[in-house]
Amino acid sequence: MNLIDYHVHTTFSEDGVSTPEACAKAAAGQNLSGIIFTEHLEFIPPPDSPEPAYVPTRVLPAREYALAVAAVREQWRGRLSVGLGVELGLEPHNLDAVPEFLATAELALDYVLGSLHFIRGVLVQEPAFADRLGPTEAARLYFERLLAGVKRASSLGVCDVIGHFDLVKRSPTFGGFRLRDQRVHVEETLRVIIRGGLGLEVNTSGLRQSPGEPYPGLDTLKFYRELGGEIVTVGSDSHTAATVGLGSTEALEFIRAAGFRHITLFSGRTPRRVAI
Repeated sequence: MNLIDYHVHTTFSEDGVSTPEACAKAAAGQNLSGIIFTEHLEFIPPPDSPEPAYVPTRVLPAREYALAVAAVREQWRGRLSVGLGVELGLEPHNLDAVPEFLATAELALDYVLGSLHFIRGVLVQEPAFADRLGPTEAARLYFERLLAGVKRASSLGVCDVIGHFDLVKRSPTFGGFRLRDQRVHVEETLRVIIRGGLGLEVNTSGLRQSPGEPYPGLDTLKFYRELGGEIVTVGSDSHTAATVGLGSTEALEFIRAAGFRHITLFSGRTPRRVAI
């Protein structure tokens, strides 16, 4: 069984608390066959940014990160596949900055996850975002911004898979996410993902958070497959070694329930299907 975790943050991310070494050891302890580190890749917004934006304390130190992952890969060679990835923020200023970063950074990436975290400088999963707008409007605005980010990332060729597709439902005050309420926006975004040769992540962190289900939910994942979606990966969105690999087995069952008979592995940003 190909148990993988393609969404792991370490101390190379601002909000990560465990080292790459500790996370790899945890992955092996969960009997995973593969892990990809996906540190946050976000940039300082320009002073003339048209709206408030999140300001990271630092930009990912590419060379230091690459060397650390290379050391872990060597340590676990033959026992655990270890990949080098990033989670690129899909906010406009990040997409403006990332082509130059990728052209100059010494990063031989295996995988780029694209995710939308902030709108107007506010985390979309926080009640401060959803409560102010209400669930319907919050979801509409989220998918509007996600669509714009996916279109731009696809045109730039800087992304492989879209992370936690319906993250807006994470807010504990959001309530259940219903595909029918946002079907038009969801369909448009999924079609852009599919046309761009991108994929969807099944993010298992939702199983241990208020939604009680992965991101995206089963109806959305089924809809993605019905529209022609083929690329699907699994990630725990771990920020500590304690959660690495959690939900990976459940994710494979979830993916089968959506009608898939494979997941997708990545190496050198090249996808490869494996049966499940």
